[in-house]
Amino acid sequence: MRLHVTVLSATLLLCNSLFAQTYTYTPPEKLNDGIRVGTLKDAGLDEAKIVAGTNEIAGGSYANIHSLLILKGDRLVYENYFTGEDVERGVGAIGVVKHTRDTLHDMRSVTKSVVGMALLHAHSKGKIKTLDQPVFDLFPEYAKYATGEKKNITIRHLLTMTSGLEWDEKISYADPKNSEIQMNTSANPIEYVFGQKLAANPGSIFNYSGGSSQLLAEIVKKATGLPVDEYTARHLFAPLGITAFKWVKLNAGQPSAASGLRLRSRDMAKLGVMFVVNKGKWNGKQIIPRKLAEDAVKPHANFPDDDKNLIVKYGYQIWRYTSLSDGVTTIEFQGNGGQTFIYNPDSGITMVTTAGHYNQRGLKKNAWTILSDFIEPSVIKAKAKAVK
Repeated sequence: MRLHVTVLSATLLLCNSLFAQTYTYTPPEKLNDGIRVGTLKDAGLDEAKIVAGTNEIAGGSYANIHSLLILKGDRLVYENYFTGEDVERGVGAIGVVKHTRDTLHDMRSVTKSVVGMALLHAHSKGKIKTLDQPVFDLFPEYAKYATGEKKNITIRHLLTMTSGLEWDEKISYADPKNSEIQMNTSANPIEYVFGQKLAANPGSIFNYSGGSSQLLAEIVKKATGLPVDEYTARHLFAPLGITAFKWVKLNAGQPSAASGLRLRSRDMAKLGVMFVVNKGKWNGKQIIPRKLAEDAVKPHANFPDDDKNLIVKYGYQIWRYTSLSDGVTTIEFQGNGGQTFIYNPDSGITMVTTAGHYNQRGLKKNAWTILSDFIEPSVIKAKAKAVK
C-alpha cells in the first residue's frame, strides 16, 4: 500500500549532488533482454522537464529514490539509478547502496501482483478449473475451518481481497500485531490465515490482506506441484528473459507471497509491460491469455480510501486509481517503500520506481508524486491544427 519513508545520509547527499551537477539525458541502452528502447523525444516528453526532475531526485528533494524508469507503450525511453540507503527483506539494513540496473531490489507488495499473474497462468493451462472454486475444496486438511460462510470463500475472493476474513494491515509493519507479520512468523502460515474469524460475508468488503496472497501462492503449488517461486521462474520469468531474482522465504519455508520478491527494475518493467500494457503478450508470444489479463485490471472491489480526490478500485492483486480532478485512471503494482509500476492508458506512459522510504506515510515528495510532479507535465500536447 502507499506507505512512505526516507532515510538519507551525508554520503548519499554528496553522491547524488555530484550526479545532479553533471546529469544530461542519455537514452536507455539497448540490451539483449527483450526490452525495446527509444528516446524522450520519440515518446513526446519534454526532455528539459525530465532532466530538471532528475536533478531534484539526485539532489535529495524526493525521499530516497533508487531507480526511475519511464516507458511509452512498450519502449523504455528513460532509465536512471541513484545512491541511497536501503533495507533488504530478511536481512535488514544494508547501508548506502549505489543502485544500478543490475541491482536486485525489494519489490515488497509488488510481489502480490506477480503471484496473481502466476495463478492466472496456471488457470489458463487448466491446472485451476475455475476462479470461483471454493478454496477449501483445495485444502481438505483444513476442513475444520470451513464453517458457516467461510466455506464459500473462493479463489476469486482471494484475488480481489474480499474473502471476509479478519485481517489488519492498517497498523505499521513494524508492529508485531500486524497480521502479515504474525503470519510470516507463524509455524504454519496457511493455518494462521484459515484460522482467522470471518468479519464479513465473502465477496462483500475489500480488506487488504497479505494472507490472501499467501493462500494464492499455496493454491499454485497445490494445482501445479511447484512452489510459486519455481512456477513463476519457469512460466513467467523465463519467457521474459528474467534470470536474476530472489524470493525471501517465511519462517515455515514457503516463499513470501505478500512481499518477498526481489527483482531488477528493468525486470519489473517487463512484467508490467507484458501483463498490463500488452495484455499478456511479450515480444509476440501470448504468455497469459488476453482476456484474463484484461479482466485482471478491471475494478472488482472498492477500496475505502480516505483521500477524497481519488476513486480507488482493486482488480486481481492490482490497483486502479482514478483522479477526480482530471479523470485520469492509472493501473498500478505497488509496494511499501516506493516500489511502483504505474501505467496511464490514456497517455501510454508508464513509470517504474524503486525506493527506500519504507513504513512512513505523508511525505510530500515520494516515489508516487514523481509521476504527477514532472512526468505527466512533461507530456508535450499536440498543437491544434490551424482553422482555415
